[in-house]
Amino acid sequence: MKLKLSEFVEVLSFEISWLEGHPVWVFLSFLIYASIIGLFLNAIRMSIKFERIHEEGRSKTYGGFSKDLLIIGLIIALSIFVFSIILKSN
Repeated sequence: MKLKLSEFVEVLSFEISWLEGHPVWVFLSFLIYASIIGLFLNAIRMSIKFERIHEEGRSKTYGGFSKDLLIIGLIIALSIFVFSIILKSN
């Protein structure tokens, strides 16, 4: 089987099911989505950790930026991911 970049885009965008796609493209797509989720989780973790350590300095540095926005971003990303899987399965 030849590896085509167009197949990677189709697997990444869920045009082709991960069960039907080439294992290399499925693995790369999984890494991309896992790293995006990991970045959100790490940002939330660091925000909570920084808030505990520097409660006073946090408001001076970041102003009113809340970790709630990071949690909302993670929920939206996961919702889009699940919604795209549901659409492709129908």
